[in-house]
Amino acid sequence: MEEMGMTDNQYKGMLLEDLENWEEVLELAKKENNQSIIKKAEKQIEKINNKLKF
Repeated sequence: MEEMGMTDNQYKGMLLEDLENWEEVLELAKKENNQSIIKKAEKQIEKINNKLKF
């Protein structure tokens, strides 16, 4: 039995959802001026944006 993987569109959709979530976290962290969370969120956003370049 062959397993089906994610299509490119499904993967991209998942990444876009993750990106939206991290952008929200970043916005909240900036409101609280929480530098450690800001750095983490910015790093994750950068990773996701790099993955979306396919």
